Amino acid sequence: MAKALEGIRVLDLSQVLAGPFCAQQLALLGADVIKVEPPEGGDQMRNRVLPSRLASKGMAAGFLTMNIGKRSLAMDLKSDKGKAILTNLIRGADAIIHNFRAGVVDRLGLDYESVRATNPTIVYTVISGFGRAGPKAGDAAYDGAVQAAAGMMANNGTDESGPLRTGYFPVDMMSGMSAAFATTAALLRKQRTGEGQLVDVAMLDCAIALQAANFGRHLIDQSPDNRIGNQSATGIPTANSFPAADGALLSAAIMPNHVQGFFDELGIADLLNDPKFATPAARIENKDLVRAAMIEALSKDHAQNWEDRLAARGVPIAKINSIAEAAEIPQLAHRGILTAVPRAEGIDEDLRLVGAPYTNNIDGPEALRPPPTLGQHSREVLASAGISDTDADALIAEGVIGVSR
Repeated sequence: MAKALEGIRVLDLSQVLAGPFCAQQLALLGADVIKVEPPEGGDQMRNRVLPSRLASKGMAAGFLTMNIGKRSLAMDLKSDKGKAILTNLIRGADAIIHNFRAGVVDRLGLDYESVRATNPTIVYTVISGFGRAGPKAGDAAYDGAVQAAAGMMANNGTDESGPLRTGYFPVDMMSGMSAAFATTAALLRKQRTGEGQLVDVAMLDCAIALQAANFGRHLIDQSPDNRIGNQSATGIPTANSFPAADGALLSAAIMPNHVQGFFDELGIADLLNDPKFATPAARIENKDLVRAAMIEALSKDHAQNWEDRLAARGVPIAKINSIAEAAEIPQLAHRGILTAVPRAEGIDEDLRLVGAPYTNNIDGPEALRPPPTLGQHSREVLASAGISDTDADALIAEGVIGVSR
């Protein structure tokens, strides 16, 4: 077995979503990721952010799905002894990831220049709301606030609802994935040149990248914000959400062959001979008539049946699923994105969590370890840093190091 990042050691000092998700992607490809956490409470996601039935164990669902494959070292980075141990670990690391705000990182002595002085070839990845420099560099940032700042909310919702944020965390996830890509690229460059590199990932930039098409339309065409709800940005009425006899569907039927197949399956293909329905421009002009005819036809069957029937016609369409329904889509089992994870310490049940969003024919992403309990690997990480059991016991007694309880 030769995982892409086997033999790479990464220190993950990040918390919550974006940074841990980045480090998890590296762990899935074989990197030895040491998650360094405060000995009291650990990562905020363990029990203090999103409610979960496992929060009392410090293993909330939101934590589990961001920390597959890592080892946990619980250590007080504010203490002199903790800083000394971390300095020693930095000497043997290939990369370090953190999402400390400006000022905090300086107080901890973990700024880039200090870390590079310890290990000149380190890949140093920092994830922040707005980047390391500039007028907003020191501002706190969470996913929702960045959605607002980046223009996402202004283009989500309807005129009636007003601007809306998403019900998930696209900016955090995009930031984590971007950081994983950039960190891996920097590690490849290091392999070729022997040089380290600073990787600066801003959540705001990642939110802009997610909206590249929208920003392109603004920069080139000065297109205004457009809260279009579920309809297509093209304005074509066959591309929208529609109720069925049970449930609803989202169609992306834009091309003429899509529309032909859609109307054929609905049993209303004769309408395409009507001048009000015959061309894309006519359908846009008469969008209310088009929508009414489609809704009437769709009311005769259930959403899942329509998805099956229309997909067979080549129409891009899907039933609008809940998360619970989406988790049971057979294609997910085929792809393995919801992957079996080794049973975590203290959790007497098998875990199925979100893994990597791609596959390889050999040596691809894999959950090699379960998400760690707080301090689960503190002793073994200290031992690898040359710290004796006696000294480790003393550090634990002083509260510098935490171990699993």
